Amino acid sequence: GDTISSPSHLKNGELMTFDRVIANPPFSLKKWGKKSADNDLFGRFKYGTPPKDYGELAFLQHMIASCNNDGIIACVMPYGVLFRGSSEKKIRKGLIEDDLIESIIGLPPDLFYGTGIPACVVVINKNKQKNRKDKIIFINSENDYEEDGNRNRITIESIKKIIKYYKDYQNLTIPKTTDRYGKNFSKIISKEEIIENDYNLNIR
Repeated sequence: GDTISSPSHLKNGELMTFDRVIANPPFSLKKWGKKSADNDLFGRFKYGTPPKDYGELAFLQHMIASCNNDGIIACVMPYGVLFRGSSEKKIRKGLIEDDLIESIIGLPPDLFYGTGIPACVVVINKNKQKNRKDKIIFINSENDYEEDGNRNRITIESIKKIIKYYKDYQNLTIPKTTDRYGKNFSKIISKEEIIENDYNLNIR
């Protein structure tokens, strides 16, 4: 069905809420339903609605509204949602100031069939642990992949590394001696620094 204009998971006319939401909404969907979102009956878009040609942050806000107070979301998003301006920046500002984003995980390129758009996983946590409040852990796994024909495949080792640093909540810098790029694999950034960076969440 159409999640934006006619959400399916309702109970007594209200959105049902869940412990966990795992999702991969469509990227850069044209005509995703901005008019319906602007006149939403369920109060899902408190941070605003995105442009008519970029609906990802509308889907994310639907997920947030569909999570209970202890809920966690892991959602695949294109990189553009991390830094585009205008109404999308306003939505990011709201998510950051309300301390909902727990992690941004950058994925390798060319993982998905049908699109070469680079993607990330945005993790939303409505009940962060005390040591994670007012912070976001950025994890950059863009160079950790195997080539598989004309696509790339994220490795099991990389998945385990992502999980480890997400769970352990650690900074990790990979020196150029062990990685030809030399980069921060994971880094914890304060909300204050993100605000100083004009609410830009671009991983690099």
